[in-house]
Amino acid sequence: MKIHGGYTPKISGKPKSNVEELPLPGVLQLSLERGGLSYKPIVKNGQKVEFGDSLAEASLNGGTLLLPSPASAKVTLIQNNGKKSLALEVSDAGIIIGKYEKFQPQRITAEKMRQALAKGGIWPLFWSSRTGEIPALTETRLPKAIIVNCILTEPFRARGKVILRRSWNRIVAGIRFLPRLLVDYGTIQIILTARHDPVARMMYVDLAGHALVRFHSVPLLYPIENPRILSQAIRKSDSSFKKDDVIWAIDVQGVEALGACLAEGLPLYQRVVAAGGPGHSSPKHLCVRIGTPVTALMSEDNKPGGGKPPESLILRGGLIRGEPVDSVTGAVQYDDDAFFFLPSAAERQFISFMRPGFDRTSYLPCFASRITGAPDRHISTMQRGEKRPCIACGLCESACPARLIPQVLHRYLYRESLDEAEKAGLNLCVNCGLCTYICPSKIELQKQFLEAREQIRLEHEEIAAAASSKSEKNENSI
Repeated sequence: MKIHGGYTPKISGKPKSNVEELPLPGVLQLSLERGGLSYKPIVKNGQKVEFGDSLAEASLNGGTLLLPSPASAKVTLIQNNGKKSLALEVSDAGIIIGKYEKFQPQRITAEKMRQALAKGGIWPLFWSSRTGEIPALTETRLPKAIIVNCILTEPFRARGKVILRRSWNRIVAGIRFLPRLLVDYGTIQIILTARHDPVARMMYVDLAGHALVRFHSVPLLYPIENPRILSQAIRKSDSSFKKDDVIWAIDVQGVEALGACLAEGLPLYQRVVAAGGPGHSSPKHLCVRIGTPVTALMSEDNKPGGGKPPESLILRGGLIRGEPVDSVTGAVQYDDDAFFFLPSAAERQFISFMRPGFDRTSYLPCFASRITGAPDRHISTMQRGEKRPCIACGLCESACPARLIPQVLHRYLYRESLDEAEKAGLNLCVNCGLCTYICPSKIELQKQFLEAREQIRLEHEEIAAAASSKSEKNENSI
């Protein structure tokens, strides 16, 4: 399979391939916001909970999602700036194998499977092409395909190959459960690297007898892991898919958690995260309990009170789509797989906007790094630089995986022509952030597009509400 555009910048600080197990900290910090949903605590302040007990719940289209406790602990409810969170004072580091009911792939029903995944905290790891978000627990339109994505190309996210090598048996077990969620004759679409890769060969062998499984090799270009990009590519590669056929997607860590939940009775209690970037002195992959403070991921020199004050901005997520997280209060949550350490710029550099040097990278082919192949060692919080007007270079158009023309959309939005922007395909944007990252004028295109789409959504809701009100008045008058 191929995608249009795409780009993977080469940045120093790549995490090592081995996974280091971090000890369980004394206190775990859990957010009650996950996947756009706000969870309501169902435990009391000071209550003692066991590993796997439910801490909070959220409603999702008639169903209930739960947050499982990653450890046996004493709960403290915290409210800061109007946002609620939980602090768990760990009392027992042990993991109860078989905390939940165990199942066999051939005997579990789809209903039982949904309930178990909702209870274990795994259901929010699915994505649906019908809604563009978490599929409903009571969804009646079953997927014709489920994509299992083993490729994560955004720099400094936990690499799929690392997860595969570490948790092979759980991942294979998870894949064997997935057909229960499909329509009749649905397929499991597995996204891998080149077929000659040793890890890919292992999967071909272990799943060779499953008629529903299909394998696809993809280029290592960001944002190939985007579920909208993958679902569109699947439709193009297989003519049997109709326009309204539903496709779900889940990444390799999600499948690992699914296998552990259904085959071993374990809730979602840990994550493999990549801690790396130029601001981290020893980049590595870490297996941590959910709720582990971000300070535990830092190198000794950069910890508060260490050899020197922290000099990096910590981003939750990869290089391109990561969001800042507080280095003191931040913690690993249920969906995290990366923490990128971006060096803070101490001072401005002369003509830095031109990015001179043999070890600075750019999407443009006219930089010396294209000759040397050296990773960028000078990336910092000054990456965005000073904003300048659009120069119509066309880089955003060539890189956009959704085949949009971001520079044209930007001009429409600059003069507040929302209708024209909508007609030009604004709603087809996949939020990969690539146009913003490569823009030489440092224009925040993704932010602009997000705000415009939200404004359009609100306008459509107002129009629909007005039409509904008018219809009711007409009926009453009759």
